[in-house]
Amino acid sequence: MSREQLSRDGLAGPYELADKSGLDAARDAVFELKALRRQQNLTAQKAGTENTHVNPLIDRHMDVPAIRDLWFDANLQAVATDLFGSGLFLWRSNFFVKSDGTGQNKWHHDRHFENGNASIDLFDTSNHFTATLALTDISLTEGRIEYVRGSHLPIEGFDRDIPRHILEVPQVVQDRVTPLPLKRGQFVLFHSSLLHRSLAFGEGNRRVSMAGRLARTGTAIPEYGASNPAGGAQTAAEPNVYYRESGIMPFN
Repeated sequence: MSREQLSRDGLAGPYELADKSGLDAARDAVFELKALRRQQNLTAQKAGTENTHVNPLIDRHMDVPAIRDLWFDANLQAVATDLFGSGLFLWRSNFFVKSDGTGQNKWHHDRHFENGNASIDLFDTSNHFTATLALTDISLTEGRIEYVRGSHLPIEGFDRDIPRHILEVPQVVQDRVTPLPLKRGQFVLFHSSLLHRSLAFGEGNRRVSMAGRLARTGTAIPEYGASNPAGGAQTAAEPNVYYRESGIMPFN
């Protein structure tokens, strides 16, 4: 059913992580990174300048053991290998925190590049995949995730030659819009060209999700898509935690 679901809808799951014991530690690490980002923004605002620091919520998959270990969860590894085969690497990770006042993320896809400087081919399903993990519950009110079923494939009347981010999808695919509530410790896998978004936070508890971008070994990352140079130095905002430089990580 998993492969059939992936082929038909562009997404498979949700599945359960084999080991959920590290979820709270990963969540707390993300909260710390979020607080650091907030402090950077406030410092820049007081100085009347822009925050030029790299975003600490990007590409921490090699820096924080609690986060890194989730990517090697036995069930996540097994499902990803079954659906997409072996020889993948994780080149980008993002962390999303939503609470009171957090707005929506527009409709978008995760196909940032193809191979080096080659033109993006949205409908090539042999490469570029996304894994999304719920570090907390993500209900229908806590900034729920939605996706357009089957948008990894051509749809008659729907021109995908559009910007990567759009505010609304056309009427022809409105009936394909599908909510994706997730429970803490669940994950989904999908083709990176699948259109998805998350709505504004409504009510409930602060929620955290983690997304990883996977590509096949040998895929060249163009300079504009290179991994975030996450850092290395200890700072006052994170006195007990050291982070190493991030980068791509062999996945399976």
